[in-house]
Amino acid sequence: MRFAAYHPWVYLTSGLERTFLELFDRSRHDWVLYTHRFQPETTYPGLSQHDVVELAPRVSVQRSFVPLMRAATTIARTRLPDDGTAGLLVSSEGLGDFILARHRGPTACYCHTPLKILHDDATRAALREQSKGKYAALRTLAPAFAAADRAMWRRYDHVFANSAETRRRIETAKLRAATEVEVLVPGVDTERITPGDEARVQRFVLAGRIMWQKNIELAVEAMRLLAAEGTSSSLVVAGAVDEKSRPYLARLRELAAGLPVQFRPDPSDDELVSLYRTSTAALFTARNEDFGIVPLEAMAAGTPVLAVDNGGPRETVVDGVTGWLLAPDVATFADRMRQVLTAPAEVNAMRAAARERAEGFGWQRLTDRVDDVMEQLSATRRAR
Repeated sequence: MRFAAYHPWVYLTSGLERTFLELFDRSRHDWVLYTHRFQPETTYPGLSQHDVVELAPRVSVQRSFVPLMRAATTIARTRLPDDGTAGLLVSSEGLGDFILARHRGPTACYCHTPLKILHDDATRAALREQSKGKYAALRTLAPAFAAADRAMWRRYDHVFANSAETRRRIETAKLRAATEVEVLVPGVDTERITPGDEARVQRFVLAGRIMWQKNIELAVEAMRLLAAEGTSSSLVVAGAVDEKSRPYLARLRELAAGLPVQFRPDPSDDELVSLYRTSTAALFTARNEDFGIVPLEAMAAGTPVLAVDNGGPRETVVDGVTGWLLAPDVATFADRMRQVLTAPAEVNAMRAAARERAEGFGWQRLTDRVDDVMEQLSATRRAR
């Protein structure tokens, strides 16, 4: 069978694009991916081996509220091609839902998160600190946006959420009751990411998209405390950077001036795996992550994770066994980082448990379940 998927933009090497790639590679069906922005040069090369169709016009990737509203309008006016596909899977991160305004047919949703600046308290609070003007626009436009989004959500025949945290947000936003949402977590490729046999160095790695929602300042300031007391260690921040996040990266570089902190924008998969394998531990500082594939990748390499005790990491990191769940506080992170550096035997003993934990999160389970649901939705519509 042949199915369609939709997401507004496909242009980064993030967990969202990774999910698409793994699904398309492993599915027993054929897929076409529709998007309003495809940048093959900045996303995973493997996606170009699949059928990806860019719809006109392109939408902006700016995530402040006014550009988002404009993008939502463009998406809502779009009618997907009548291509004979047996069903549609909408990848929902706040805007994808609006493709249903002119679409009819069996449709499932894979929700990465409802729109975070609208439905996540931590993101909304950070936006208020960052820009009072953007926050004011959010408060003015949010009610109309939320009402329209709820109307789109009523058209889904089946809803997946990538985590229990995302399911909670869906219910809080009154998009669907939690009992109507199936949690289907992403996975990690434990054949591609392994512990390896490289020597570990006194270094922390912080991987993932370099963007303000990831709260990377927390890690930089923790390194400042360690450096001030003479602790010998370093930090590598490695992840995708798009145009809208370049000012944030510039601010981080200024903040980290004089500290043992390196930035590696847009690393390859191989470089990331090497960083995981050779670092003492990984840091994950996002305020309230939806799920977070990075902790799984780190653990697949046998690398314990120091993560903020909120959101998705609570569903992957086992506190005290495969890493630590910590308050989002500079001193708290610095204290644990110091302990990690000064207790190598304890950390090394956690590496096998971290790897074992990661092995429980496979991509094939996600793929098979999506395939099954899409088949069921298609068969139900044909039987009507």
